[in-house]
Amino acid sequence: MGPAMLRRYLFIAIFFASIAIAANSPWDKPPEQWTQADVFRILRDSPWSPAKFAIESEYKQRYADPQSRVAVDTPAQAQSAVVRGITVSRAHPLPAVTVTWWSSRTMRLAENKRLESRSGAAAANRQIDTAPLPDYVLAVEGDEPLRILRDAREDLHDTVFLELENGGTLDFTTVNFPDEANAETLRTEFHFARLLNGEPAIDPESERVIFHCRANAKKEMSGRDNSLSFRVEFSPRAMKAQGKPDL
Repeated sequence: MGPAMLRRYLFIAIFFASIAIAANSPWDKPPEQWTQADVFRILRDSPWSPAKFAIESEYKQRYADPQSRVAVDTPAQAQSAVVRGITVSRAHPLPAVTVTWWSSRTMRLAENKRLESRSGAAAANRQIDTAPLPDYVLAVEGDEPLRILRDAREDLHDTVFLELENGGTLDFTTVNFPDEANAETLRTEFHFARLLNGEPAIDPESERVIFHCRANAKKEMSGRDNSLSFRVEFSPRAMKAQGKPDL
């Protein structure tokens, strides 16, 4: 058997192995078949909740297009004033952060499953709406991030955004701090428009979308984390449940 034939067989083996692995992903099964291990994986290590994030270290000079409301990184594309970019201070420790693509129905179904398993009958009063959301919603989980983002020194529109695969960036439209007194996990929700000029703001087949977030607490607290500066990479192409896009 020649080298060319060996390479062909190797490619076929890798292809079918990848299909087998994908078929075992929790999100390829109906929600009623999810185990607790499946739920944990969806919430903490899935395309909608990457297990890794990176310290933001690049400075980007961003320009806002007044017509499309999309910010771009290339000065040649600029048509209005400069938007402040990202800088990072390594002097401040980073609090533990989990970022989820909350508008995904898969994520919200998994959260309901988690609530049911932990709260029993009480979960009925805390069920999360799993209907399609009008916006893309990214949630930054944790009480410390919420404290910093709610009282940020910066204008968050300048320091929180999505970097798109085409090189442009997408700014959030609103930020919410859900008031859930009994919630086990507090979160900050950033809403991004699904459509821009009648076109999808994010290509569901794009390889990557990067969420950038930076903030410093206006009122610093001794012995507490007072800064956030990170980025999280998502892959819309992989964000499919039972073969259908779920953003």
